[in-house]
Amino acid sequence: MNLTNDSQVLVSILINNYNYARFVGDAIDSVLGQTYKNIEVIVVDDGSTDDSRNVIESYGDRVTAIFKRNGGQASAMNAGFAASNGEIICLLDADDLFLPERVSEVVKLFTVNSGIDWVFTESAPIETKELTDTDLSVVFQRVSNCSSSKASPKKIDFRANIKNAEMPHFAPSTSNLCFSKTILEKIFPLPEIKGFSGMAITDIYIKLLAIGLGVGCVTTQELGIYRFHDNFYKTLDPIKKRRMFAEIYTTTGYWMGNRFADFSKMSKKLLARGFGAYLSSDYLRGKSTDADCEAMVANYLEKAPLFTKTEVRFMIAYCLLRWQLKDLVVKFRKPNLMPLNN
Repeated sequence: MNLTNDSQVLVSILINNYNYARFVGDAIDSVLGQTYKNIEVIVVDDGSTDDSRNVIESYGDRVTAIFKRNGGQASAMNAGFAASNGEIICLLDADDLFLPERVSEVVKLFTVNSGIDWVFTESAPIETKELTDTDLSVVFQRVSNCSSSKASPKKIDFRANIKNAEMPHFAPSTSNLCFSKTILEKIFPLPEIKGFSGMAITDIYIKLLAIGLGVGCVTTQELGIYRFHDNFYKTLDPIKKRRMFAEIYTTTGYWMGNRFADFSKMSKKLLARGFGAYLSSDYLRGKSTDADCEAMVANYLEKAPLFTKTEVRFMIAYCLLRWQLKDLVVKFRKPNLMPLNN
């Protein structure tokens, strides 16, 4: 993507919401308060059962509101992307916030770093109680003052690394992701796989593919706020988190291999990690979801040549063994809830 210094490119901000009526208004306000004005705000409500609809509708034509049946995160992202018109797309979870200068800084990074297709930033983690009944502009200013000195943008070409199945440890959470529309057109529409958590296909799929398909820029500057609260993932017990991990990694690996042959090594790695986790636990085993790990692996192996079949089976066995060893260790030590990061 190439921008000139005087470009006033349209930026689309996609907000996905599910039952966050208590937060989504703050998220929308933080976007409408951007210093960069050539934006469109698209809010997708994925079948919320709380008061989200009334909150979103109160903004009238200042936002493009999409209300749909619950279909999971990938389904909501597809709806938002299909409605977008911007050359730059920024993602925002409904429980997070943008600092006022975020979009302006992102556009600058796209302008200065010619030819990039994604920009990743950072967010300041703040507890909900610190954001309640307070002047958010004061919080924004405090974060901005502290983070401006942290800015250290770096252009990154990690495409060969992704093809060789190296995980990008610089990839942040959803609300820190911005992409050119050009790169997302190669990735969307996402496979609309929901799973038990609603997130079997999530931003991991988007990040890995974008990094594998294009050059980008990473900055350590905090241009948003990550809200700490008792969300779905935080309140899950370790057994359910393992099943969620299994679904996300198996599904991501399967669909990456299905749609992008150049990333076969990464596909195998993710599939093996996910299915190893799936086999190590009986939680929801045999329960029907659209993220059917056993069916995906069987289909993957059926289409694979003999050497690949053997390789993937060994990889799955290795990952399963790591989970089993970890289960032995937790009898003596507190479990690590973010496993298999290497």
